[in-house]
Amino acid sequence: MPNDPARQHPNPQPGRDLRQAGPVPVLPAQRQEPQPPRPPYAEARAHRVLDRPAAAVWREVGDFPALAAWHPGIASCTAHPDNPRVRDLVTTDGTRLTEALHARDDTAMTLEYGFVAHPFPVTDYRARMEVNPEGGERCSVTWTATFRPVEGDGAALAEQFGEGVFAVGLEALGARGAPGRG
Repeated sequence: MPNDPARQHPNPQPGRDLRQAGPVPVLPAQRQEPQPPRPPYAEARAHRVLDRPAAAVWREVGDFPALAAWHPGIASCTAHPDNPRVRDLVTTDGTRLTEALHARDDTAMTLEYGFVAHPFPVTDYRARMEVNPEGGERCSVTWTATFRPVEGDGAALAEQFGEGVFAVGLEALGARGAPGRG
């Protein structure tokens, strides 16, 4: 009989006792050890105003596998034959690295790329180059990168990338348009 009081459950609210019993036990395979905090991102940056038209500079910057054509610190740069969005670089000091193009926008004149293989003590490296018209025969170029240093705050690496790589490259781009050069 459905309404027989003798057959009713002794607890009028089934499951209530489980909720009052405390937290559900965690099995060993479900335990997560506390993770150390991840280091904050560091940023490298260089910005230059060039006496060159934006379209001309973008033709060089936007040609992802042609970095060695204008950057004096790059001895060679080749696109992978099976993926032109991946480039292998060798610097003038012999350092080898591989970078992948993540995004390219010809209208906004921007590109974004990251490291695939590299010798630097960083993770989550993401770089961006942006060319902006400044009127007439001038443009500005901003080259930035964010990354997580493996240790420390990344200030020395940010300086190395910003001044030792990005600024050097932007100066070379500017010189290519100077009379009698490039």
